[in-house]
Amino acid sequence: MPPITIPYIKEKWAHSGFQKYFRNMGWLIAARVISFITSFLTIAIVARYLGPENLGRLDYAQSFVAIISVFASLGIDQILYRDLIAYPEKENELIGTAVFSKLFFGALAFFTAIATSLLLGDDAILTILIGICALTFVISPIGTVAILFNAQVKAKYSSQISIFLAFFLPALKLLVIFLDKGIIYFALVLLVEAVISTAWSLYVYVKHFEGRHFLWRFRIDVFRRLMNDSWPLLLAGFSGYIYAKMDQVMLLHYIDASTVGIYGVAVKLTQIWAFLPGLIVISMLPAVVNAKKTNFIMYAKRLRALTGLTVGVTVIIALPLYLFAPWVIHLVFGDAFVSATPILRIYLWTSVAITLVILSQQFLIVENLSKIFLYTSIIGAVTNVALNVLLIPQFGAQGSACGTMLSYFVVVLSLLIFKQSREGIIRIFT
Repeated sequence: MPPITIPYIKEKWAHSGFQKYFRNMGWLIAARVISFITSFLTIAIVARYLGPENLGRLDYAQSFVAIISVFASLGIDQILYRDLIAYPEKENELIGTAVFSKLFFGALAFFTAIATSLLLGDDAILTILIGICALTFVISPIGTVAILFNAQVKAKYSSQISIFLAFFLPALKLLVIFLDKGIIYFALVLLVEAVISTAWSLYVYVKHFEGRHFLWRFRIDVFRRLMNDSWPLLLAGFSGYIYAKMDQVMLLHYIDASTVGIYGVAVKLTQIWAFLPGLIVISMLPAVVNAKKTNFIMYAKRLRALTGLTVGVTVIIALPLYLFAPWVIHLVFGDAFVSATPILRIYLWTSVAITLVILSQQFLIVENLSKIFLYTSIIGAVTNVALNVLLIPQFGAQGSACGTMLSYFVVVLSLLIFKQSREGIIRIFT
């Protein structure tokens, strides 16, 4: 590899392809950073306004809907992205099949969410919140066209709406607080987000991608192929949502909404910066993949370096939060949420496990062992539910935090169960 000098950088920058991908990544990073800043400020204000009980109700509804959302989206987005790159001439049948399939299964998922809420005995407010959040299942499918933007390395269109929403949605939430409209209106804000995102995607599609003709068509053979390729991702996504969201669903039914709200503060303070390790992985993964093609020693070295960097960054952020948890919670969320301190000090370490899960997923993809990630995700989901059932009755929210943290680590450790992934890990890290 040539030394990275000023002339070398200028030479690379002069290359149009490099500029294209650099700008594409720049839009993605800008959207994430702006969203991080506005989300942090808004979460604090909304939590103070709603209080533990109402915040818990809203968190429960969102977690409940998130688990079911996998079946509305069918897990086909990554496969669609891949095929739009590989077969651009089949754009209309690919997008058409994806949109119409998602509309049908989104409608089914909407009614399933309502029915399940009623069967679980949720009160009227919870069912209404779930219904409003689940309406996104029949709105968002049209926005599937946004996948085309990324497939053609034009992420700026998706990032532009993300940046707009990063300012507009907090302003809308502040308006709800100013008008004192209550919890239902916060759920409606989520619906507004889906409507605006979808409308923007359609506008861009019509204006910049010749979508004004809307020659979409559904093809059963395309649907079968998409589902055949995506079912492992669908199951992995469902399992992932189980060990990421089931804790808040179970806490409400085992204890109460206030506990979910207090627990949710710990989750938010952990997850709000969780994009950083993923961003590092996305940025450095091409160098790892390229090394594997030519030099295994360099590949192993870069993968070890990437692991050390991402885990190190995660620990550096988590440790101060652990030490100053009472002060941070009091300052940001107020006295009503101070009891979240011991929960945060446990849940924080899921960030390390999540970083390792992201790395293990990319490792399995590079090694062509993607199905193993499905198996480990299922193991993690089963572990999460089992630990929550065992720990919540005895230890409450702290038990749930511990169970969730352990289930993430189980996902990573379960890689050692399978011969191919175990041998790959040993070759790289020994």
